[in-house]
Amino acid sequence: MDFEKPGIGAQFSQLGYLLKNTFTIIGRDKDILSPIIRMSIYATLVVVLFFAGVAAIVVGMGGTGTLLLLAMVVAFIYKFFYYNHQELRLSRLIYDTACGRDATLQNVRKELADLKGRARILGLIDMAGAWVAMRRGNGGFFVRLVLGTLVEIWDLVNHFLLPVFAIDKLSFRDGGARLRSLKDHVPETLVGVFGIDIMAGVVRSVLVPLYLIAIILGIILGLAFGGVMPAAFSAGRLGDLFGSIPDALPFNEQTLFNWLPLFVLVLLTFIGNAILARLVTAIKVIYFTLFYTRIAHVDALASDIRHELDGYLNLGGGDASAGDTSASGPAMGQS
Repeated sequence: MDFEKPGIGAQFSQLGYLLKNTFTIIGRDKDILSPIIRMSIYATLVVVLFFAGVAAIVVGMGGTGTLLLLAMVVAFIYKFFYYNHQELRLSRLIYDTACGRDATLQNVRKELADLKGRARILGLIDMAGAWVAMRRGNGGFFVRLVLGTLVEIWDLVNHFLLPVFAIDKLSFRDGGARLRSLKDHVPETLVGVFGIDIMAGVVRSVLVPLYLIAIILGIILGLAFGGVMPAAFSAGRLGDLFGSIPDALPFNEQTLFNWLPLFVLVLLTFIGNAILARLVTAIKVIYFTLFYTRIAHVDALASDIRHELDGYLNLGGGDASAGDTSASGPAMGQS
């Protein structure tokens, strides 16, 4: 399998194209929004628990702050399992919608009730992947390269495994065999995008400027209104922090700086980061579910979707028609 990592310009182009067509898919059945909303709310909860715990400790409520931080740790660990459950449901909802069926969350829960074990294993592997992602900053160039490649490969394999489990309910062994056979069944119009690393790093590219803006704005507001904000977040006078202040600056040694504006703005930016990451994940789940369906279950697709799908899967860069190329074969177990 060839893995292609597009440049940042191509990533933003892909994101715009995928967003436009993703809204079209979601418009067919609003139930698709449910897993996306739930993941976004959960991601926000994890961030809020952390910042609320820190804030409670700062204002002198150490016991409450400790409990909030412990709750955040539990929520952070559980998120790996929760997200996989929701992503499996999202994948199944997309498949049912693409096949012209009325997809409901209640029916999907029943359909996927026997996949809890696989969801837990995916969660454990995701947890290990998160640990590897944190560790890849340590070590030499070769170690960082290897660990970074492993993280990207798992991200792709994970998003292909979701529809394998959600649609065909295969085991890990059979799912791995199915993935190995996929490339031989990719139609010519889609060969160039098989294994593409969609939107790699796009969240980071979007959020880095926002973090910088939040930090600068937080510092400005903390200086401008430091004297009227809660004393618990006060950093003190600038003269005590830095000594002398140049006369050319619009503040002096007596100016009070308060951390609260910076704290709030960084909180909002973290929430935005968490929600955007969930939205990008949802887009990838939708994309790879439709990709898998196009390859493994092309005859099950609703006719109006089948003729438009290749243009979507090609990210707008190829022939928009599905053509007559059939991706099905005896090995694919087409429904």
